[in-house]
Amino acid sequence: MSDLMIGKRLAAFMVLLALALPLGGCGFTPLYAERDDASITADLSMLDVSAPNDRLGRELKYGLLDLLSSSGNPPSNPTYLVEIAPIVYSEDLAIERDADVTRKNMVMVVPFRLINTETKETVLRSTSRSRSSYNRVDSEFANIVAAQDAERRIAAAIAADIKVQLSIHFHRLAQTGG
Repeated sequence: MSDLMIGKRLAAFMVLLALALPLGGCGFTPLYAERDDASITADLSMLDVSAPNDRLGRELKYGLLDLLSSSGNPPSNPTYLVEIAPIVYSEDLAIERDADVTRKNMVMVVPFRLINTETKETVLRSTSRSRSSYNRVDSEFANIVAAQDAERRIAAAIAADIKVQLSIHFHRLAQTGG
């Protein structure tokens, strides 16, 4: 390697180091870091999930439980309950001259509440949204499978987003001493 290449790599490293240094001064802390014998992960593992008893509700509930705890099971004595109410609708994207729809958008909006199981008080209220597209073809079976796949993808994205929002809530709660 030439001295010029080594110099460029060293300069790039120095620039990255200079950009990263201010993060320590601004109060940046990793979201899932351990803190005083507790962690965000421990808080999340004490959550149970309530969802409608249909295919989509179960998909969201168990996808979220898989993300919240290492076992994927709800705790026997949860501290909080996450109540979710998914709403799904689709939009036609590509419409041919003969009125055939060749592409659709599926949109999921999930309002959710975090409820303290002891006091029954709602401590967080928020909404998560996601969308996915799929092609429509002549085969109705293929269209059904594509729609179900899009629904699974957006349910996984929603579950991940809800986990992040809950993590941020517990992180802020820990910072304020609550």
